[in-house]
Amino acid sequence: MIRAYCYASGWISFGSRIPPGTIIIARGPEKELRDFISAKARHGYKSHVVGGRRTKIPGTEHLLVPGVPEAPNQLVAEKKLADWIRWIAANAPKGIRVLPP
Repeated sequence: MIRAYCYASGWISFGSRIPPGTIIIARGPEKELRDFISAKARHGYKSHVVGGRRTKIPGTEHLLVPGVPEAPNQLVAEKKLADWIRWIAANAPKGIRVLPP
């Protein structure tokens, strides 16, 4: 059983230990939780330009709460996070517990 949590930046991570200052999103069996959150989150990565085209840098993939990184202030970011948590809670599979915002 692991937990999904996010930082104020909207960056989502997983683990059994929760770093200070993060918000727990959900908990459940590792594979099911990772698959569920990955399907609902925004995917981000670092990139660089190669031959005039933007190319993903392997190993830099990460998950983000939609709308949080772009939020103009912390209040808007908190509302985006709460809205997203309510949205994913409505479709959580059996065995995944989404925690209220």
